[in-house]
Amino acid sequence: MASSLITTINEEHRTIAKLLHLIDRQVMLFAESVSPDLDLLHLIMEYTQSFPDLYHHPKEDAIFVKLKEREPAMASQIDTLLEDHRNMHQISSKFANLVEQLIGDATMPREVFIKAAVDYVDFQRNHMMREVGDVLPAAMRVLSAADWAELEANAEEGHDPLEGGKEHFQRLSALLLSEA
Repeated sequence: MASSLITTINEEHRTIAKLLHLIDRQVMLFAESVSPDLDLLHLIMEYTQSFPDLYHHPKEDAIFVKLKEREPAMASQIDTLLEDHRNMHQISSKFANLVEQLIGDATMPREVFIKAAVDYVDFQRNHMMREVGDVLPAAMRVLSAADWAELEANAEEGHDPLEGGKEHFQRLSALLLSEA
């Protein structure tokens, strides 16, 4: 069963993947002793905390809970993803705080920042792979048209600040377009 909710989530996953790629590039620069674009990293983390953490994950959570009702054998996988979502803001904040410390001219060993960035990116990618590799395809197979209609009716649609050109995020929006 195809759902506009799945289409939206997949589009958001593509955006998140591009953001992670941008972080990777900045971390590579930092690893090579080149100054990373800390303003860009700050913008990425600000976006992550203001949209995916607040609007993307709750949509997924609703799907996961419904799937768990319909397919109890997937409970363990689903519970892991739900736990990831409960911890996501804290995980994002930890990395965002390191970026802010560097912007504020804090001194920290290069390896500390690099490890934190790699851990953050790896966590996000692994999480998305579990979603798109197993759980979301299962939801598309298992959930009924009535389930999808209910999920879509109850989904809170936050406006993605990258769409519609919110001035604050225009630079990030332009970079993501060039990543297409």
